[in-house]
Amino acid sequence: MQSHPENNADDADLWKLFRAGDDEAFGQIARHYYKSLFSYGSKFSRDREFVKDCIQDLFMELWAKRETIGDTAFVKFYLLKSLRRKIYRESQRQQWISEGEELDFSAQAIGDASIEEHIIEIETNEAMLKTLNQQINLLTRRQQEVIYLRFFESMDNEAIAQVMGISRPAVANLLYRTIQELKDRL
Repeated sequence: MQSHPENNADDADLWKLFRAGDDEAFGQIARHYYKSLFSYGSKFSRDREFVKDCIQDLFMELWAKRETIGDTAFVKFYLLKSLRRKIYRESQRQQWISEGEELDFSAQAIGDASIEEHIIEIETNEAMLKTLNQQINLLTRRQQEVIYLRFFESMDNEAIAQVMGISRPAVANLLYRTIQELKDRL
């Protein structure tokens, strides 16, 4: 479930235009990824305004630093990873997360209508959906995050590794163990 190559090419072109100062390209990037960024950011904080502020700050920083930012063919992954770091830094700055503690990824929003629809399409059984949601909520925060990125953001292991800041083999192991744990429970 990797991103489509033509989307990556379009993204790469928009990214180059944005880096060259094209505010229209920058606006397209922001509009295209805002919903995914907000959905992902909402897993770390229930404070919707905090998440919106972090996204806005992220885009303002990107615009200010556009000339020094490197090229990327994977804009979505770059933005998700940047937002994750931004939320972590802002949370620490505001002393919402104590030193050394990991981000508090929350699967509460996995019950959102669009995600439920996705699971229902796969499982086509409401009883199974309820059981699956209950089981996902019993997973560790890190397991919940890897499930979200893999199945709800359709990222491959390499992209997940970049976003979560861990190695690709660690993602594969975490994903395998998490899926095995869910299978055993179900």
